[in-house]
Amino acid sequence: MTTQTPPGLLAHWTREDARHHAARTIVVLPVGAFEQHGPHLPLATDAILVEEVAKRAAALVPGAVVGPTFTVGSSDHHLPYGGTASLSTGTLVHVLTDAVESLLLSGFASVFLLNGHGGNVEIIKLVARDVGIRRGAFAGSGSYFQLAAEQLEAAGAGDIGLVPGHAGAFETSMMLAVHPELVRQSSVPHRERPAAGWVGPKAYHFASPEPFRAPDGFSDSPDAGSAERGAEFLSICVNATREALADFAGAVITQIDV
Repeated sequence: MTTQTPPGLLAHWTREDARHHAARTIVVLPVGAFEQHGPHLPLATDAILVEEVAKRAAALVPGAVVGPTFTVGSSDHHLPYGGTASLSTGTLVHVLTDAVESLLLSGFASVFLLNGHGGNVEIIKLVARDVGIRRGAFAGSGSYFQLAAEQLEAAGAGDIGLVPGHAGAFETSMMLAVHPELVRQSSVPHRERPAAGWVGPKAYHFASPEPFRAPDGFSDSPDAGSAERGAEFLSICVNATREALADFAGAVITQIDV
């Protein structure tokens, strides 16, 4: 029987697709969040953006398919604003671990956790490392805004605000490029923003009992964003993610063929 190449979304596969193709397929699992994003962006912004990046990047990598998006992440720091659903660290670790392990047990070659929310950064790394060791399998992880950090900085993304920030110019630009109908244009706020710059990993990490603190829940002035800059940022993030997935896929397939 001749089998066709299955769709790029795992949700559209049949069990026969999985039976024939899983052994040489890498599943990309987008991990986002469900939390307040100011008065102008939807609660699922992080999930929407990481899923879009995943779909576009995976479509350019042979053997990659996009699995179900995890919409709820680690967002306790946004609970005071309302409209936020969050999982504790332990629960999120267990949920992602079970999902990754079940896909590996189903015969897929590997799983790559692609993250789009700052609160999940350390968690996806732990899950990928532990599952890989315990199962003796390839499991990868990365946050698209970190994968593209150098390229975004070179493109001047930090000139309009903090990157990635939170519900500021960067994320507003990305949403305007991907789903402008979901951006409340009449509610896009303005305020004197802090000096533009980079919000990224530091050499140290600390946990704070304080909630997210910024005027009205956004890190910098959203009205500095635009659909044009968003399209540019999206292209950069997709390309950087594609490169990471292609590199990861190459390592996995090489191991399979040994």
